[in-house]
Amino acid sequence: MYSKRLYAGWGDMDFNAHMSNTAYLNKCGDVRMMLFAENGFPISELAQLTIGLVAMRDELEYFKEVNPMQELIVTAALAGCPMTAADGRYATNLCARTVNCAPALQVLAAGWS
Repeated sequence: MYSKRLYAGWGDMDFNAHMSNTAYLNKCGDVRMMLFAENGFPISELAQLTIGLVAMRDELEYFKEVNPMQELIVTAALAGCPMTAADGRYATNLCARTVNCAPALQVLAAGWS
């Protein structure tokens, strides 16, 4: 399983000082892009081939709040074997770094363009 250590920055917060919905999605998307780049498929190469990852659907399930400057462990893994190349599914989990590191969010994204 692929993972990256990130932090919840000031720009990621909503007016309640919790991580905003779009920040969760952006961090998960960034880690998916890092996964591809570190495995020989950088964004520049995909762009030259006119291939793009498209989030056909994001399913969010929240477990706990994330606060400013909290350390995050974001993991990405293949969630389903596609029938066609356009159907790949990737599960991304964002885990707030705590004693038991319970997931804060799970995202399922799919699709190629």
